[in-house]
Amino acid sequence: MTLQDEAPLRATSRRVSGAGFPAAEVARLREHPQFVPACRQAVASTLALYDGNRLINLLLGDRGRSTISFFCLYLHALRDANDARSGLTLTRLKAICADQNVASPGRIEAFAVLMRVLGFLQKSPGDNDRRVRQLIPTERMFAAYRARWAGFIDALAIMQPPAVGLHQDFGDPAFLRAFLRSSGDRFLDGFRPIADLKARALFGDRNAGLMIAASLLMAGGADDFPPRHPLSLSISALARQFGVSRVHVRKLLRDAARAGFIARPDGDNAGIVVLPPLVDAIFDMVANLFLVIIHSAQDARAQIGEPRRAHSA
Repeated sequence: MTLQDEAPLRATSRRVSGAGFPAAEVARLREHPQFVPACRQAVASTLALYDGNRLINLLLGDRGRSTISFFCLYLHALRDANDARSGLTLTRLKAICADQNVASPGRIEAFAVLMRVLGFLQKSPGDNDRRVRQLIPTERMFAAYRARWAGFIDALAIMQPPAVGLHQDFGDPAFLRAFLRSSGDRFLDGFRPIADLKARALFGDRNAGLMIAASLLMAGGADDFPPRHPLSLSISALARQFGVSRVHVRKLLRDAARAGFIARPDGDNAGIVVLPPLVDAIFDMVANLFLVIIHSAQDARAQIGEPRRAHSA
């Protein structure tokens, strides 16, 4: 998609492949001598930012919530000030989510209402056309988006120190729009950070699934990442931390054991052993997200030149 194609949003005919970046490119990044500490910092930042909001979790799983929020920003980035039909509207949000099989129209509408109540979306000032229902992301939503990437930028800078400059680049509205368009286009072309379909279904499509998986990798401490020794984790503590039920956590761990991501040698009360498939799934996901930052930033700079490095979106 390009900006010129977006009035109105055309129906996409892309077949969503669910693939990440080429395996060789992911492997090269993972072979970097500083990848493991960078990955640990990225995982830690994700855990720190997680908001276990029970109301939002009732509407959508983690993947759905983050994807819809991203699509709000992406559609806004495609907005043409001279065309009232472009940008973010509820109809266009429903269309892009339906095309990508993210959530039902009813849940999309409920989520949009909640986002307005929470101050992440607002009606476009001066928009009195009820047929269009133009929405715009607020600074609160942009700040949340920048914060979500901030931890990954800091982690990427462990391997590539110049990446730290992206903190300022994200303050340039033109750069941020171009970055959103580039990363959004990749998603619509089939990119998914969790390329392993089994891992995506088990962890990515369940409430707090990725957060629980991340907690397992972090549970060994700074000197044991990823953990090589059995872990002792409280199901009750995980449930409280991420705003889900103990039954939900227990079932996810049992399913993860059946799928070969973890082992529980003596049943539910034994230590959890993190197995290589879970490490690979998380490491590949982080590597793919690092590559999104790298390539989307390159695309943005190619489109707009050097960012102005302002401090607002």
